[in-house]
Amino acid sequence: MKALGIFTALGIFSTATMSCASDLIVIHTDIDWKDGNGKVPKKGICLKYGGESLSPPMQISGIPDGAETIRLLFTDDNYGREGGHGDFTVKLNGQSSIELPPFGGDTNYLPANIIGGNGNHCYSCKETDYLGPCSGGRNHTYRVIVHATNAEEVILATGTVLLGQF
Repeated sequence: MKALGIFTALGIFSTATMSCASDLIVIHTDIDWKDGNGKVPKKGICLKYGGESLSPPMQISGIPDGAETIRLLFTDDNYGREGGHGDFTVKLNGQSSIELPPFGGDTNYLPANIIGGNGNHCYSCKETDYLGPCSGGRNHTYRVIVHATNAEEVILATGTVLLGQF
């Protein structure tokens, strides 16, 4: 009887900790990014270290009904804050899947449906919104954390994709 109580408690605990958010599928659409395995390609590295500072083109699918925006948080897992390499919002119009072109670069290009925000954490860099991987080759791991949110900014789904190491 005691074992039944433990299993019941575990069942209640695991149910209580389950997330309501579903999973987004985030993939690279440019083979140069090698699905985030290995080194970041030169076109992805920040301007300061001789790269082009372009974000990877990506496809995001599994966007749930009710999602109004996609939030992109470009992150160095080894340094700084989540989204420290760029924090962007993509406006949705009922899509369940979107494709994003590369953006950033020396002109800080952003497509019309993408809004940059919060800059990045490199104060001595030319880039103002998106900052490509910029550790100077110290093998930091970079990723994009992706959230689908509703009008109240509640996260409905989440996903991540690795950019690689630099």
